[in-house]
Amino acid sequence: MQKYIKTLQPLLSEDEHEKIKKIVEKFAGEGGLGRKLQLYLLARREKLDNWAYEYWLKDLYLNYREPIVINSNPGMVFPPRKFTTILDVARFTARLIDAALSHKDILNRKALPIERATSREPGQPLCMAQYYRILGCCRLPGKVTDSQYVAELPNDNEQASEHVVIVCRNQQYCVPIQAGDRGRLNEDEICAQLLYILDDAPCQSNITPVGILTGWKRALWAEAREDLMRDEKNRRNLELIEKSLLIVCLDEALPASFNCRLQKGGKGFMAGNRDESNLAHQMIHGGGFQFNSANRWFDKTVQLIISGDGACGLCYEHSMAEGVAVIQLIENLWKQAELLPTASEVPSNVGSHLPPPEKLEWFLEATDLKRIEDASQVVDNLVKDLDFQVFRFTGYGKDFMKSCKVSPDVFVQLALQLAYYKLYGKLTATYESASTRRFLLGRVDCIRSATPEALEWVMAMSQPKEETDYDIGNKKVTFHLVSDDRKYELWCEAVKVQTKEMVDNILGHGIDIHLLGLREAAKDTCPTAATPLPELFTDPSYRLANKFLLSTSQVSTSTNSFMGYGPVEPDGYGASYNIKTDHIIFCLSAFWSSEVTSTSRFAQSLEESLNAMQVLLNRPNGT
Repeated sequence: MQKYIKTLQPLLSEDEHEKIKKIVEKFAGEGGLGRKLQLYLLARREKLDNWAYEYWLKDLYLNYREPIVINSNPGMVFPPRKFTTILDVARFTARLIDAALSHKDILNRKALPIERATSREPGQPLCMAQYYRILGCCRLPGKVTDSQYVAELPNDNEQASEHVVIVCRNQQYCVPIQAGDRGRLNEDEICAQLLYILDDAPCQSNITPVGILTGWKRALWAEAREDLMRDEKNRRNLELIEKSLLIVCLDEALPASFNCRLQKGGKGFMAGNRDESNLAHQMIHGGGFQFNSANRWFDKTVQLIISGDGACGLCYEHSMAEGVAVIQLIENLWKQAELLPTASEVPSNVGSHLPPPEKLEWFLEATDLKRIEDASQVVDNLVKDLDFQVFRFTGYGKDFMKSCKVSPDVFVQLALQLAYYKLYGKLTATYESASTRRFLLGRVDCIRSATPEALEWVMAMSQPKEETDYDIGNKKVTFHLVSDDRKYELWCEAVKVQTKEMVDNILGHGIDIHLLGLREAAKDTCPTAATPLPELFTDPSYRLANKFLLSTSQVSTSTNSFMGYGPVEPDGYGASYNIKTDHIIFCLSAFWSSEVTSTSRFAQSLEESLNAMQVLLNRPNGT
């Protein structure tokens, strides 16, 4: 509770802060309801593997009722491939599928090595549960709350049957890639199946783009799915999709004019004449109904995306696993596919003994078609509203930050605080995900970067220069309101506090999961509508503390790839970052409909902030 009070300090006026202190005292003091709720959580801990997991999963993901496209699902961009023929597309995709099947075999044998912490009490084993919830799993829509289909691992020595679903031109094809009676398909056989799809899909008419429904509001999608399930053929289609190992989306390239804007920073890589921001849009949402947004199944944990112009990436559903687990898997698949030597044509007789891929045919009524139309409009509006850009800051990277004896993550978090303050003259509640995998079923807690110490530092850094009337010789002297020495002292204090906040979270001493538990415990113990939540959770300060206008995360990759996502608030920013040796890749997002946000202005402020920090730390005796 004391940490919570401090968290609110930079966000509230003095009167509001005094009020929350009294509310906390009433809640947490002797005889307060908080003490009883804490006992409830302690009892819950004794009964469950992880007392918080179900609370957290529902609150962050499954109870969410808005579309998950842009609002929840991240997109990942890989360096583009050079495809010269349709065979190149099929061959590379076949290698990814084959690598995924090999990885699933490791999971089926429960042979995935246990990872261990490398810092902050190094050597602790990390929970691997989410690594087993990536392949073969799917989110399922519900009218009130969603659920998850999690594939069961086969029994020992049992040959699992596996299939993938390929989506091409908004149509789904089922490709069995491993069966108990005939083993697994080899690369050539998978490639032949993909070539069949790439040849067949453009010839189809009366296409029914059912996939767009997965981008609709969750309750509406749940209702639509329920109606689809009444038909036996539809029911089987849904089961094949939801239980597939993964989905591969064979896309059409977005036009270069899509998201046409001046991109700030280094250009990075391109696919044809398309820049990185254009590629990111394709991976996050597909570009709208006119392009690839119906060529998706947004509920599926893994959707590999391959475009004919060489653009490659991923869209993933977030409820099953964090980015670190998904990125590690996908990067391994990519590396395996790239290491193999260039292959020749697929022999003409390869796969002739196999049935062709099964095109999933849907039985749709007029109400289903109207829903597809309505869902398309919702997705298109979301796509049009997304203000997204990839900003490569090339001034410096991890090496310089470490030379300043500062954690690179702490460094960037404080840069984000300074950038926000320079634009808005205040700080906002900031979310940064912190892995809690040292605990069984642990996922993430929230590192809060908007500390009182950060506020003092950014205020000092943002002070204007004040000129005096004093002249020394022929020169006019400019005095700063805050000296550089003082700015450096405030910087050191902000770094110290931010570092402690980061370490506290990964060691299990964050406040957000605990606060969520106390709130849900109040609902569990007083479940009637007539019994209000404690004032702690109904006071406006609680909403303010959880209104993350700055939603951030460090998304590290071993390749030159990056991941981005949308904001979590209408007037907020999404800001993922990938810190490389000599540069930083930022993926910045906002909504055009907001009158207060702009990724272009934020990128400009971020660049100025990072440069100002370098000047401060490079000055004599500054480090």
